[in-house]
Amino acid sequence: MTAFENIISAIAPFGYPYQPDIYTGEREKYFVYNYADQRGTLFADDEPETVIASVQVHFYLPADENFLKVQKQIRTALFKRGFTYPEVTVIREENKRHIIFECEIEETEEL
Repeated sequence: MTAFENIISAIAPFGYPYQPDIYTGEREKYFVYNYADQRGTLFADDEPETVIASVQVHFYLPADENFLKVQKQIRTALFKRGFTYPEVTVIREENKRHIIFECEIEETEEL
């Protein structure tokens, strides 16, 4: 599976909209996600045997809501889906809270 397929499997049960890169909808709570880096590893015969994807999953919610419980739930969902344990950054942007989860996973699709 690709990193994006794994992200969707982890975040879809939360019931919030999600999009790669940019969300243009009207909901106050939503996810966006993107690749930060993709690199080949385990080279044999000058070709990579696997690809490691470094990703960012962004969750937006109103700034005045308590975010700690959902932050832990999202982090756990990503980890259980096979990602490394996510590093989390929390940013306040005007009237929104922006939580960034950064983690890696080995993509399993054929090269």
